[in-house]
Amino acid sequence: MAIKEVIMRIFPEIPELERVDFFQYSTPYAAVLTAFLESGKTGLRKFEEFVEENGGKKADVGKFLISIFQYLLIRYRRYGDKNVEIPAFKIFLTLRGWLNENGFENDYRRLLHSFVGYIVDIAEKIVEKSDCELGPAYMKTAYLLTIEAEETFKEEYFSELKKKAREMLAKVYKNCGIYKALPEKREKGC
Repeated sequence: MAIKEVIMRIFPEIPELERVDFFQYSTPYAAVLTAFLESGKTGLRKFEEFVEENGGKKADVGKFLISIFQYLLIRYRRYGDKNVEIPAFKIFLTLRGWLNENGFENDYRRLLHSFVGYIVDIAEKIVEKSDCELGPAYMKTAYLLTIEAEETFKEEYFSELKKKAREMLAKVYKNCGIYKALPEKREKGC
C-alpha cells in the first residue's frame, strides 16, 4: 500500500507531507486506507465519512490521526527529521479541531499536556527557516497553545513553557520589525 499517497489524499492541505518518509509507519487500518485510496475521494471529512460508511467509528478516525501525529513526532525526536516539523505542527492543529469537534476533548487535553512542549520546540525550528510572514504565525500559534495549556493544567511546567514561548515570540517579532502587544490569555476563538 502507498501509505504516503493515502495520507496526502486525506490531508491535501498539507503538501509538506510529500517530503516525509513513511517507510516505517505501521497501522492496523491498512485495509480501510487502501480502500479509501482506491475510492478516489479526498480530504479528512471524506475519509471520516468513508470510514463510517464502511462500519468504522469516529474513534477509529481519531486513533488514526493520533497515530500519524505520533509517528511524525518519533521521526522528529528520534531521527531529527526536519521534514516532519511543519506537518507535525499542522497535524497537531488538525487534531485540536477534530478531537474537540467530535467529542474527544479529553483526548485533546491529553495530547496538549503531553506534546505542547514539542510543539513549541518545533515552532522554534520552523521560525529559523521561515520568513517574517510565516515565522511569527507559527510562533504565535505555539505561544497561544502554551497559554491554553497553562489555563488548562495548573502545573508550573506550563507556566515556564509559556514564559519561554513568550520570549521566543517577542524575539521573532523584534527580528521581523513587528510592534504589537503579545497576548496574555487566549484570544477569542482560540
